[in-house]
Amino acid sequence: MDGFGRNDNFSFWYPLRVHKQVIKEELLKLKELYPKKKIILLGESMGGAIITSLMTHEKDLPIDGAVLVAPAIWNFTEKNFFKSVFMSLISKAFPNLKVSSKGWVKVQASDNQEMLEELSEDKYFIHHPNLKSLYGIIELMDESYKDSKIFFSQPSYNTLVVIPIKDEIVPRKPLIELLEATKIKSYDFSSHFLIFESSYHMILRDMKGDNVTEEIKKWVLERKTKKQKNFNEVIKKLKNADYYHILD
Repeated sequence: MDGFGRNDNFSFWYPLRVHKQVIKEELLKLKELYPKKKIILLGESMGGAIITSLMTHEKDLPIDGAVLVAPAIWNFTEKNFFKSVFMSLISKAFPNLKVSSKGWVKVQASDNQEMLEELSEDKYFIHHPNLKSLYGIIELMDESYKDSKIFFSQPSYNTLVVIPIKDEIVPRKPLIELLEATKIKSYDFSSHFLIFESSYHMILRDMKGDNVTEEIKKWVLERKTKKQKNFNEVIKKLKNADYYHILD
């Protein structure tokens, strides 16, 4: 679907509408095959942003809930207008030019060094994305962020949001600003935030990733309704925690 792995269109990001359509089709197929099974939709990083957008526009998905893991909820263009314009122009001029951050951008995606080393040697992992791919990510994030504003104010599915504080890939300020501006219009939203202060962006594959998975499992099995009128408690936790992203 997204041009990763063994696909012929390696490293290509499709428009958001394509991602959403493919996910919806797969969900419908699963429900037809297993009509009595409950389905929980999980999206990590950009996947979290994509399914948030999907849930915003599709109110009748055959799912019993969703889990957003370190979602890439980020209004990049709004906060970095000139950088975004520059990326748009250069990606059109040199779409296949590959870039590498080695030597000038240092971020830690996880504390699991063994896993990171394995990824560094995986030929199906995108080590040097091209400019077209990078700008495709920016466009997806921008559109998903707009949809996230709607989703968190008018939610239609039970949702668990998993936030790693030591996220050096996706900054937390855009999420904080979104939650601060959000006025929940539906009080039957079972929202739940899990905040892990010592976890990184690839939280499920961190050294303590099993603990996070266990917490997600508990939520999936219980999914107790928690009526929530605002996000003040979550915002407070996020603001009081240390931040590790260069743009924060």
